[in-house]
Amino acid sequence: MEGETILQEIIDRLESSPSSIRCREMAQCLERLGFEVRDGKKQGHKIFVHHGIAIFSSGAYTCGHGSNPEIKPVYIKKVIKLLKQYKAELIQYLGEIR
Repeated sequence: MEGETILQEIIDRLESSPSSIRCREMAQCLERLGFEVRDGKKQGHKIFVHHGIAIFSSGAYTCGHGSNPEIKPVYIKKVIKLLKQYKAELIQYLGEIR
C-alpha cells in the first residue's frame, strides 16, 4: 500500500498545480518512483526511463531555459498520463524495493 500512496501523492501534486511545477521538482518526483532522468540532446530537454518496468521504453518533457524553469502544463499532463498508464507496474516496483 505504501507504493500506491507514494504514487498517488505525486500524481495529486502534479494535478493540483500543473502550471507551477519546476524542472527540478519533476525530476525529483520521477526519481522517487524509480525513474532515471537525464538530459536530452537539446537544452532543457529531459528524458526519463525506468529499468524496473520492462514494457516502458521512455518518456520526455521540456524544461525551457533558466536555472530551474517551470514546465509547460502540456508536459505535466503527459507525465501524469504515463504514471496512470503504468500505475500497477509502478506500485509493484515500489513494493519490491521497500
